[in-house]
Amino acid sequence: MSILKNKRFYDLKYDLVFKSIIVDDNDYTIMNSILSDILEKEVKVKRYLNSELKIKNKKIKGKRLDIIAETTEGVLINIELNINYDKNIKERNLNYYSTLYTETIEKGDKYIKVKEIIQINLNFNEGKNKTLKEEYLLRNKAGKILVKNFRIINVNIAGYKDKWYYKNIRGDKRHIYLTMLGSNKEEIKELAKKDEKVKEVEEKMLRFNEDGTITNLMTPEEENALMERIIKRNAYEDGVKKGVKTGTKDIAISMIKEKIPLEIISKVTKLSVKELKKLKNNKKNKEYEKDVKI
Repeated sequence: MSILKNKRFYDLKYDLVFKSIIVDDNDYTIMNSILSDILEKEVKVKRYLNSELKIKNKKIKGKRLDIIAETTEGVLINIELNINYDKNIKERNLNYYSTLYTETIEKGDKYIKVKEIIQINLNFNEGKNKTLKEEYLLRNKAGKILVKNFRIINVNIAGYKDKWYYKNIRGDKRHIYLTMLGSNKEEIKELAKKDEKVKEVEEKMLRFNEDGTITNLMTPEEENALMERIIKRNAYEDGVKKGVKTGTKDIAISMIKEKIPLEIISKVTKLSVKELKKLKNNKKNKEYEKDVKI
C-alpha cells in the first residue's frame, strides 16, 4: 500500500484516528495495556460509554469528551487527547472532568454504580524532558483528601516515546503502546516489527490514510483554533460593514444639510431616496430640520 506524497499523514494523535483504531469494542488489548501502564495496576475495560455530555444552558459552549471507558471494577475513565499543550489546557480539561463528575453524580445508581472517576489527559506536545506522569488529587492544606474518588492524571506522551522507543526496538516491550501513541509513521513501522498488535495498528492507520473520503482532518485544537479565527474574521467583517454604512449615513446627512438634491446624494452614497428621507425623521437628526427641507 502506498501513501500519496506531499499529503498529511494522520497518525494516532488525531482523535478520529485514535477512536477508529484504538477504541475497539471487540478488542480491549491495547487500551487495557495503556491504562494499566498509566495507573500502574491491571486494568480491564468493560465497555465504552457515550462521550457526549448534555448541555443544560444554550449559552454554554458544547463539551465533547474523547473517550469514556468503564472498567470491570466500576471505574469511569475519561481519556482526553491534547495535541497542543497550551496554558489553558489544564483549566479546559478540569472543566470536562467537572461536567462528567456532576452528570454522573446526578444519575446516581439509576444507570451505573461508579466507584471512581479518573480523567487521563494524553498530552502529545508537552515536552520530552518534562515529567512522564503527574497525578492530581483534591486535598486541603493539611493533606486531607476532600473527594476520595477524584483523580486527574497528565501523561507526557512525547516523554514516553523519547524514553522508551529505542528500548522497545531492542526488545523491551514495556510501555510499547504508550510509545506507539507518540510515534510517527516510520517509527510505528519499526515498532510493528516487535509487536503484532502494533502491526495491526500500523495496517489500520495506513488504510485510514488511504481512504479517499478522509480529507482535511483536524485535531480538536486545530478545529477550535479555526473556529476562533472564523468568528474573529466574521466579527471584523461585520464591524467594517457597519462602520462603512455608518460613515455613509454621516456623509449623506452632511450633504442633506448642504441642500444637495437627494438624487445626487443617492448616486454618491448608494443610499436610496427612501433611505435618505428616513434620515430626516430620525430623532437623532432633528437638529438638521431647521436647515433642511425634504
